[in-house]
Amino acid sequence: MRIAPVRPFVVLLACLVFLVPSTLCKAAVIDFENLPVPPSGFFNGDPGTLAPGQFVDTPWTSGGAAFANMFGIDSYGGFDYPYWYGFAYSNVVNTTDPAFENQYASYPGGGFGSSTYAVAYSEAAVLTLPVATTVSGFQIANTTYAALTMKNGDQYGFSAPLPAGGWFSTTATGRLGGTTTGSVTFYLADLRSGSSPGVIAAWSWFDLTSLGTVDRVEFSFDGSDKGTFGLNTPAYFAMDDFTVTAVPEPTSLAAALATVAYGLRQLRSRRRHA
Repeated sequence: MRIAPVRPFVVLLACLVFLVPSTLCKAAVIDFENLPVPPSGFFNGDPGTLAPGQFVDTPWTSGGAAFANMFGIDSYGGFDYPYWYGFAYSNVVNTTDPAFENQYASYPGGGFGSSTYAVAYSEAAVLTLPVATTVSGFQIANTTYAALTMKNGDQYGFSAPLPAGGWFSTTATGRLGGTTTGSVTFYLADLRSGSSPGVIAAWSWFDLTSLGTVDRVEFSFDGSDKGTFGLNTPAYFAMDDFTVTAVPEPTSLAAALATVAYGLRQLRSRRRHA
C-alpha cells in the first residue's frame, strides 16, 4: 500500500498550530525569591520614613505582577501603632507562636520548597498582572496566627476555637478590563462534616483556571466565626508559586505568523520553478 506524502504546507500549518503556542505561551512561576527580605524577616510596606498620621499606598512587584500594599502609622491614646493591608512578603519560620505579632509566618513553616513567600491580609489583597493572562493557580496555606486562632481561640478574646460545623475561606475573583470573569473559593478550614479536613496545615494547590483570562485578581475572606464588626477569624493566607500562562504579545505573535507565511511563499516559488 502506497502512503501519500505529507505536503509541506501541512507541516508548516502544524508548526503554526502547535509550535507557536508552545513557544510563546509559557508558564511563568512567581516564587518571590527575587525579593530582598529585611533583617526582620518580612516586608509589610514600611518605608521607614513615616510620621504618625502618614501612610503610603505602593504595590510591590515580583515576576512582573503588582501586589497591592498600604502601610501607615496611626495614633491613639498617646500611642503610635503601625498598620498594613494587602500583601506582605516574608521568610519567617514560626509554627508555634499564636500572637498577632507572628502574623507574617506561614503555618507549614517557610515557603513551598523555598524560603520566601507572600502573605495576604484583608480584602485589600489584590494583584494586578502586566498583561491579560490565564492564571493556573498558586500554593496556599494558613498563617500560623490564623491557624492557631482557629484551633485554640486567641489571647485577646475576639475569637473562640472553631466548633464542629465551622469554616474559614478565601475567594479569588478575576477581572478583565473591569469585568468579572468568575470566582473560586478555597477553604482554609473546614469542619462542616466528620470527613472534612479541619484546619489546613500544609501547602495546598488553589486552582484558578476557571477564572479564565484576567488582568487582576482580588481576594476576599469569609467564615463562620462572625461578630458585631464582621469576621473574627484573622483574615490572612500565605501564597507561594503563583503560576500564570502568559498571553503572547502582538509583536511576537505577528513575527511568528510572518515566519510561517514566508515559508509558504518559498514553497510556492519552488513549485513554480520546478
